[in-house]
Amino acid sequence: MGSPLIRRVTILVTALLLSACGFQLRSQAIPPELMTMKVVGDTKSDLYRQVTTRLKASGVNLTDKEGIPVLTLGGVGNSSQVASVDALGQDKEYVLGYSTSFTVSMPGQPTQIFPITFNRSFLNKPDAALASSREQEQLGKEMQEQAASLIIRQLSQVKF
Repeated sequence: MGSPLIRRVTILVTALLLSACGFQLRSQAIPPELMTMKVVGDTKSDLYRQVTTRLKASGVNLTDKEGIPVLTLGGVGNSSQVASVDALGQDKEYVLGYSTSFTVSMPGQPTQIFPITFNRSFLNKPDAALASSREQEQLGKEMQEQAASLIIRQLSQVKF
């Protein structure tokens, strides 16, 4: 008889603690004023394709009309810096960087700029060069997918 009561009290206390700390589930809903927009950027880039695919999946109508909100995808920057070396002075760890930005402009409203930057550490394995290059390539793709997801998530928070 005590077990269901304890369970209910635990659920109630957990819900109260989450609401007291300001926790809110992230919404992926695009605001109504952005449901028709124009996307500008390098149409051959993977980031452009991923963002437009995700926007279409969210129900956004992409068009080239004038007088509608414009999402402008900036260029992508990749960097690689040595993070650590071994006793012989050989590179052991790198920090891979991925950066881009996007802007949202709406007629009659100020343009909003959103920078995006990711860093990931990468261990260099000289004895497995092919595996290391594949791992580095995979990390780049993951950061690009995260950037596309972040763009959609931040669009859901845009307010004019």
